[in-house]
Amino acid sequence: MKYYMKRKLLLFLTIAILSPSVFSSCTPEEVITVVTEKQKQYNYVSEMMHDVYYWYKDVPATINATNYVTIFDYFDAHLVSQDRWSWMMTGADYLDNKAGTSTSYGASYAQAIDYYNDYGIRVRYVFPNTPLSENGVKRGWELTHLNGTPVMDLVRLNTFDTEMAKTTNSFTFKDLAGVSKTFTASSRVISTRSFLKAEVITSAEFPGLPRPVGYFNYYTFNATMLSDIEQAMATFKTAGIKELILDLRYNGGGDGEATALLSNYIAPSTAEGKIVARREHNDKYSKYDSEESTITRVKRLAGSLNLDKLFILGSKGTASASEVIINGFKPLMSVVQVGSTTYGKPNGMYVLPYPAENYTSPDYVFLPICFFSVNSLGEGHYVDGIAPDQSRPDDLYHDFGANEDWVKSCLTYISTGSFPALPAKPAAAPSAYFRGKVAVDEDSPNYGKYVSRLPK
Repeated sequence: MKYYMKRKLLLFLTIAILSPSVFSSCTPEEVITVVTEKQKQYNYVSEMMHDVYYWYKDVPATINATNYVTIFDYFDAHLVSQDRWSWMMTGADYLDNKAGTSTSYGASYAQAIDYYNDYGIRVRYVFPNTPLSENGVKRGWELTHLNGTPVMDLVRLNTFDTEMAKTTNSFTFKDLAGVSKTFTASSRVISTRSFLKAEVITSAEFPGLPRPVGYFNYYTFNATMLSDIEQAMATFKTAGIKELILDLRYNGGGDGEATALLSNYIAPSTAEGKIVARREHNDKYSKYDSEESTITRVKRLAGSLNLDKLFILGSKGTASASEVIINGFKPLMSVVQVGSTTYGKPNGMYVLPYPAENYTSPDYVFLPICFFSVNSLGEGHYVDGIAPDQSRPDDLYHDFGANEDWVKSCLTYISTGSFPALPAKPAAAPSAYFRGKVAVDEDSPNYGKYVSRLPK
């Protein structure tokens, strides 16, 4: 692409003292321009956002760089009002993200407020081989105290996140049976996988189920962890499943390569060669709209499944690449979407490192919106999210599997042809005197990714 390929010859000098006579003795051709590293970074941002950015026409022709202290501020200054998705990060964060590493206790928390009116802070998922999982914590456990203080007091004082960020904490949970458990744990660098659970559910786990059903809770589309997809699909293939429950409720998206691989495994034979997603660029790069390198097309594999129906579980935490799967598969096969309306991120970014092309040790990585994704019917632009076929509240009271409401409702549908009634609401909210909310992942302004490398 033009801005990406373009090169400028710059001469950098370190000058201790320059007298006026140095410049007065130079001819115009001999005057040397000194460009600082910061100017070089800002020039990179400006050229990028006036070229490959989807809304480049709406970016002001000139933005005074001297008004912005950091490159983050300068990048944000180029974002148009309708863009709530573009962002950037340090190179270190990018590399950690690719590797699936972070420093934490290994769990995510949420509250069952919207339907159950329950402000209790519950575990919505926990990664294996982490400080909390090693202490037996599972989805559905309620966190009641942190370092001996009731967690709702911490929420009321707006110190919950600060307390949780401490290196060592004492946790008190109520497990799924309501039994309290207190232990001390220390956070550490953890390495996560791209999925939370993959299993075959049979009539032994769900009486009356006519045949085995696959359940795949896929957490992030990570191109460095494609084996997670391959191993899960091999298990499902061996079991001969005809229905797959694809749980994307907390999947904020990720890399296009993983999106394509998952598509190739789950698409039916009737979809061979058909488009799952096609990118729509700005008018400078519309030629790429029809190039195969920017189209996700079904190319079934030797181990591809032979599904009759695909159930997709989605929520506000379902974004970007996850929404590409939902939007892309509805014209290709029988898809039933269960849960709540998705996040609403119908577009994607190219990964643009600084220095240019340095993906191994970049200083910064930029993720501006460069295209929108549409399906084989040209449908997309779902900025308000994708509504489910069967709307149900997220069940934070059971671990993932046959007893969890969304999974159980799909199994009931497979067994009986209809969904069960919605769960009963409690007579009163379990939480007591103060009602406050804790932040969840999808509250982040940088949530959701559908990323790829620049087309060649």
